[in-house]
Amino acid sequence: MYIVTYRFTLPPDNTKEYIMIEQKAIQIYLEHGCLGVEIYRDSENPRKWLEVNRFLDQKHLDDVVAAVEEDTRIASLFDEFLSLFDNNRAPEKDTYIRML
Repeated sequence: MYIVTYRFTLPPDNTKEYIMIEQKAIQIYLEHGCLGVEIYRDSENPRKWLEVNRFLDQKHLDDVVAAVEEDTRIASLFDEFLSLFDNNRAPEKDTYIRML
């Protein structure tokens, strides 16, 4: 299993719009082979969020991302997504390989 995480801070006023955008984006990722997407909000700080995307391995991630980038629906969603953050600051990305 290979996961990609995104950590970000979202102004609370943008939560509803963020959820609507994510629902559409998740559907696109799943259509192109992503194994799953989970969204978490920090239990103590409602501004902090974590997104977890699951893939088989690095190649699977690369294949899904390539297909998603060719999907005409994703560009406008990504622009809307970035507009929700202060100074259009993109989330911090990390990758992990399952060891056990």
